[in-house]
Formats: sequence, C-alpha cells, structure tokens
Amino acid sequence: MPHYIGIDLGSQALGIATIRPTLSGYELILCEAFHLPPVPLPERLSLIHHWLTDYLNQAASPSVVAIESPFVGRNVRSALTLGIVQGLLWGILIERGLSLYTLSPAEVKRALTGRAHASKEQVAAMLQHHLSFACPLPDSEHATDAAAIALAAAYYQNSPITRRLTKRAER
Repeated sequence: MPHYIGIDLGSQALGIATIRPTLSGYELILCEAFHLPPVPLPERLSLIHHWLTDYLNQAASPSVVAIESPFVGRNVRSALTLGIVQGLLWGILIERGLSLYTLSPAEVKRALTGRAHASKEQVAAMLQHHLSFACPLPDSEHATDAAAIALAAAYYQNSPITRRLTKRAER
C-alpha cells in the first residue's frame, strides 16, 4: 500500500506527515512538527538531518515524498537558507533512492479546497473533512501544512488527468 509523506520546510521549524489510502479515503498515520533551537545554521542542519533520518526510518517505505516549493519573499537570506535545507532534504532522499515531488502553495490549496488562494484555516478544515485520523493533528501550522502537502501529493499522483499526461509523456 503506498504511503505519502509531506514535508513543510523551514529553517526554524519543520512539519512532516505520513498518510496512506484506505477504503474510505486517506488516513493520517504520523504527523509532527520539529522546532529548532536558535543555533547557527550548520547545527540546525545537523539536527534536521538526524530528525528526518529518524522519521524516515520509522515510516513505512513511502511511494511519494512531497514538499511545498519555498516561498521567496523579499528576504534573500531566508530564501538561501530554505534552499540549503531543501538541498539537505534532497540529499537524504537521493541516498535512500526516494523521489521528491515539489508542489506550489497554490497547487496544495487547490487540491484540498478547490481554490488557489484559500486561507490556512480553510485548508485545515478540509483536512478534517478528507482525512481519517489514526493520530491527532498537532496544534502546529507546520504539521498541518505537511499533512496538506502529503494529501495534495496523493491527489495529484492518483489523478486521472495526471496519469493520462504521464502515460503520453512516456510514449
């Protein structure tokens, strides 16, 4: 049975969630946030590496790992830091032979709510509607975002439109 992992990247806090399909929809298996201490970036990267490696060791082998493409505002330093964190994530996944899919924030929101400009509250409400919970959703925006990313990846992966486009591209 396929598992989908969603990761909400951040340089101060990260969220991660694992879902799997069931007969009645999707079930949230694991979901948590990881808040990093205010230490220099190399130390945070080491903490992220250990945390993510431990999480992947606990999780059933995923068929899809997805992240939301980083939001790049006006702060160049933050954008570069997120790029470094994303590179670390890619390295860990490549080392394990896993693929990484990147979804834009609009794609995640559209997959769950039908609107590309939905609020975080609307996305969280739709998670309650679409998921059955084997574990509770933590009170963290990062964890909620990670669950939304995992569910959006599952929807896009299993979309008849995506399958049709993929099959044509493979011909």
